[in-house]
Amino acid sequence: MKLRRTFLAGVLVLSCGIAACSGMLNSNQPAERVYWLEPFIVQQAVVTDGPQPSLAVSVSAAPGLDTDRLLVLEPGARLNHYAAARWPDNIPEVLESLLRTTLESTGRFSRLTRGPISRSMDWALELEIRELYTLATARRVRMVLSGYLSCGASDQPIAMQATAGIADDRLSEIVAAYQHALNEVSRQLVKQLADACNDVNTG
Repeated sequence: MKLRRTFLAGVLVLSCGIAACSGMLNSNQPAERVYWLEPFIVQQAVVTDGPQPSLAVSVSAAPGLDTDRLLVLEPGARLNHYAAARWPDNIPEVLESLLRTTLESTGRFSRLTRGPISRSMDWALELEIRELYTLATARRVRMVLSGYLSCGASDQPIAMQATAGIADDRLSEIVAAYQHALNEVSRQLVKQLADACNDVNTG
């Protein structure tokens, strides 16, 4: 029994030594930082006399993009991420919340909620993130979303894209470029839904 205890103690000490040498217990790793994006707010909401539809907003992501990491597309089509940096949640949830807040600020909808359309909602906006990463060779952030707006029995295609330059390699500048791209995509979405609203109201 004593020999067994001595053997187990030796194994434990050896394991701890290996972990320390391999960096598992290294406290010099950079602290993880969470980065925040602000919703684009329409400064002058639309006031209409007619009925306002309710809208369900759903955002998904192409494979590889459903993550809370800030991604970078490197040469050779390698998708990587910045160390010790992330968004508050996976990016589809982040963008869904931000875009919903933007659409709320337009005043065009009686109610906005998340997820697919239900019997209680008039319209549904379904978007997929096709591109959302830093282009390493071009020093730019690229954001592309596309999908459909369902208005009753009709589906109207919706597509937005934006590219924003990066001043330097600091993460704060990279996040600022994401914010510029998000603002542009949000402006495009507001305009496309406004046109869709007019088409449906006059149809």
